[in-house]
Amino acid sequence: DHVIPRSRGGLDNWENVITACLSCNIRKGNRTPQEAEMPMRRIPLRPASSLSFEATRQINSGKHTEWGKYLIG
Repeated sequence: DHVIPRSRGGLDNWENVITACLSCNIRKGNRTPQEAEMPMRRIPLRPASSLSFEATRQINSGKHTEWGKYLIG
């Protein structure tokens, strides 16, 4: 999910993307976590380079190709 929704100018970058289950994503809707009264457990950060490398390797091997839309840079 996007911390600042894309419809409100939020970007597709590591600092604006968080994980959320479907029901929480729907509940949050087009609001920020603060507006939805859903505090984030962690501040979103770019993953360590080894994690990014592993995700890229998985995508390039044909596994988990759906992850590609979430990897930036």
